[in-house]
Amino acid sequence: MRRLSVRRSNAARDATLGAAGLGLGLVAGFILRGFVGGMDRRRIRTLVGEMTGQHRVPFAMPRQDAIRITAALGDDPLLGGIEFEVVTVRIGQVELHGWVPSRAASARAMRLARSAAPDTEVTNRLKVRGEDDHPGGAGADEEERQPA
Repeated sequence: MRRLSVRRSNAARDATLGAAGLGLGLVAGFILRGFVGGMDRRRIRTLVGEMTGQHRVPFAMPRQDAIRITAALGDDPLLGGIEFEVVTVRIGQVELHGWVPSRAASARAMRLARSAAPDTEVTNRLKVRGEDDHPGGAGADEEERQPA
């Protein structure tokens, strides 16, 4: 007697395994994002502190940050005559406002501000004279070009 073999389709099993793998991958992705996602300077510092055992106070008081940054900018011989305004946005974040004579002065001011308050995010809102004070273009009067 002849024996008949019946081949079974593996499509249903493959579809089930594929769906399970997709679901597990999504769950693993959300879990990993919680550990790794959204990295910024503050979070990296916290993770390094946890691994090395060196814990620092995460943030100084916002007013102290502004005072330290203002003092560092005022003590610099090249930037001492420039008036800067340090605006606290929220705890751990400030903005640096004012007019500087050049891009190099702007970069120097940002370096000093970041070194004066290393745990604070400093946003550059400085304007460069001669570049950022032209409102309309070539047709504007010379008086209109001067910042207020």
